[in-house]
Amino acid sequence: MQYADYLTASLSDLNQALLRGEVTARQLTDYALQRIGEADQPRYNAITWLFADEARAAAEQSDKRRQRGEAWGPLDGVPVLIKDNIEVRGWPTSAGSVMLRGVIADNDAPLVTTLRHQGAILIGKTAMHELAAGITGASSLSGFTHNAWQQGRSPGGSSSGSAVAVAAGYVPLAIGSDTAGSVRIPAAFNGLLGLRMTRGALSTAGIVPLSPTQDIPGPLVRSTADLRIASEILSGKTFAIEGEALRVGIWQEGFAADEDEINQAVQAAVAGFAPAALSWPELETLAADANIIGYEFAEALAEYLADKPQAQFHSLPEIAASGLYHPQLEAVFKTRAVHPGTSSEAYAQVQQRQRDLYQQLVAMFDQHNINLLAYPVVRRPPVKQGEMQEGSNALISAVTGAPAISIPAGLSDDGVPIGVELLALRGREDLLLRAAEAIELRISLNK
Repeated sequence: MQYADYLTASLSDLNQALLRGEVTARQLTDYALQRIGEADQPRYNAITWLFADEARAAAEQSDKRRQRGEAWGPLDGVPVLIKDNIEVRGWPTSAGSVMLRGVIADNDAPLVTTLRHQGAILIGKTAMHELAAGITGASSLSGFTHNAWQQGRSPGGSSSGSAVAVAAGYVPLAIGSDTAGSVRIPAAFNGLLGLRMTRGALSTAGIVPLSPTQDIPGPLVRSTADLRIASEILSGKTFAIEGEALRVGIWQEGFAADEDEINQAVQAAVAGFAPAALSWPELETLAADANIIGYEFAEALAEYLADKPQAQFHSLPEIAASGLYHPQLEAVFKTRAVHPGTSSEAYAQVQQRQRDLYQQLVAMFDQHNINLLAYPVVRRPPVKQGEMQEGSNALISAVTGAPAISIPAGLSDDGVPIGVELLALRGREDLLLRAAEAIELRISLNK
């Protein structure tokens, strides 16, 4: 395998090349580092921290295991990147903030432990929207990450760097986190697949919190085969490849009337399922009213920072008062610094709204005899760099705890990726993966 092959290779491609002795883990690691060195600055700006020596040492250990016939799994020897709000032992956990750049992790987050046990080669950390509190990629630590497909457009966020790193060929797999769309939105904007699993399916320990209720890590990859591999490794579950018929409904109000390219691409992507058109005008408002981030952010962050003496500040009010954050974060930080917390009566009400909305979702699925709901990940195209993004539909999954997937649905006329989101009921990631595989095949056949 040559360097050019690596840039678009799947996890399976790399695993097979390693098995056949066509490449070594050390070579793959050098390819990843070469690509980052050539492309990241100034074009993509997707990397915050790089640990080349540590990665090369891990790769050499992987090669020794393979020589002994003791490879640990399909990720053994494969370079992987980690979002900068996830703890990796000995590395900064700066979460896109200059105020946390001195925070060094004492331990690996559980998902990092899982990756290490699979032999994955961790090479560094990716840029992100500051403290994961937005979807444009604004960061006081690294500025803006740039869309992998079109310079000058937003990459989405908050897992901006993880998405761009995969789309730009740095690695075949990067890990992000999703609180209100932060894996699925950058997946959509960069032509990738991103999965938000059922609430509680993956541990959030060792992740800088935005909302303990809604936070969850997730993979970003280029193909459905890779998504199945990554999601099964991270969750420790095996998802069925066959089963009940896929019955898809299209949420009509999830589309913007004046965005023909997005609407047509999404509808075409699911056309093979003969979807039913469904109306639920109140869903967007119900999801917004059930969003619990504001109640949990300040308290969860303060609890996380309490034992981090290297942090410049230890509470959201201190951060908000400092003025050291990216200017895009001013309204969010100052508002949430004084937001009612988890001891308020309103917090209990929002918790109940989440439970109620999920039950309404179950009833709607039953009423219309569907097991998947389709709509654009974002109703609007990526904004110009530095502008605020509107039109996200990704909150529905986050507040209900239901799993959702972002799937590439094609490109706009000006070359910007479009993503379709599918939502399933809790525990039905198998349906999402099967549907993504069918859509990927349909779109590839139509090229």
